[in-house]
Amino acid sequence: MPELSALGAPPLSEPSEDVATYAMLACVQSTHTSTHVNAEELAAELLALWHHLMKGQSHRMFALLDELDLAMSHVKALQVLAECSCELSVKEVSEELGLSLPGGSRTVDALLRRGYLERREDERDRRMKRIGITPAGRDVARRIVGARLEGLEEYTSALTPEQRTRLMSALSDLPHRS
Repeated sequence: MPELSALGAPPLSEPSEDVATYAMLACVQSTHTSTHVNAEELAAELLALWHHLMKGQSHRMFALLDELDLAMSHVKALQVLAECSCELSVKEVSEELGLSLPGGSRTVDALLRRGYLERREDERDRRMKRIGITPAGRDVARRIVGARLEGLEEYTSALTPEQRTRLMSALSDLPHRS
């Protein structure tokens, strides 16, 4: 065992105190040591966490998407329109989804048929159509968020109080809220 004085501890008289102090100092040193992680290592760890979280909620989420007969592009389109609280053109929806104009148009048309979106003429340019989310579409978007949240709550309830506190502290410093 290394000398305690090398760890910054005063010499102790009792051997049992010596072991306990060494263990406490080793623990404190390991928790206070600043280690830098490169972006690739962190990305790999985040991906592993993301996979774990998706496994936990995927059955609930996919059951809901199957029930609603929605594809992931439909979910994303509903999310975009619900979050912006505005009307967009089909072109703007396509760009937000990273789809071609025909792909975005098919996605919008499918959601229009289900009554989740509505289309109207632009007041300034009658050639342009504006797309907005309907109350039924907002309800579906809320159900999807609810299914995701249930999975995350299940995960976080399995954490210890200390883990939840550390995770909340780490997340509070990240730029993920707009």
